[in-house]
Amino acid sequence: MKTQVLAVIISCSSLLTISSVSAQGSIGPMSIEHCTDYVARTMSQVQMATGCNMLGPQWSQNSAEHMTWCKDASPRVRGQEYDARQAALELCRGDIGAVPIANCNDYASRARSQVELAQALGTHCSFEGMRWSSNLVQHMNWCNRTTQENHEFEDAARRRQLAECNKGSQ
Repeated sequence: MKTQVLAVIISCSSLLTISSVSAQGSIGPMSIEHCTDYVARTMSQVQMATGCNMLGPQWSQNSAEHMTWCKDASPRVRGQEYDARQAALELCRGDIGAVPIANCNDYASRARSQVELAQALGTHCSFEGMRWSSNLVQHMNWCNRTTQENHEFEDAARRRQLAECNKGSQ
């Protein structure tokens, strides 16, 4: 399944302005090879943290700051930073209502991060249906056919489900 997800992510790279994606191995953090991928992932996490009162430069809303940091970090350290933010998001309540989504690239990026969070929470929760598809092309196509209100509703619904699952696992 990871191979299929990786293939979909790579095929969507031009849509999401992602240079490359590395699969996370079972030993240590994933390695994020390219700064464009790191910044895209980071900005998605930062958006998802809205309302969580996350502090520090790793939660900056300025993508240029993340790009500057990334250029001096190794791929492994980038992966560690990504994993640390991911762990913080898993602890965040998540049910904060609608959050503005600027465009379909942002929507698909957020959907990817939310699917990754669902996978990180494990199998004790049921994340089923198109809302949880790992196929980013489907998310992008759906977004292009629907209104911004629908995008925000789906994003909030995924965050609600993540929060409910997280409460149940504590």
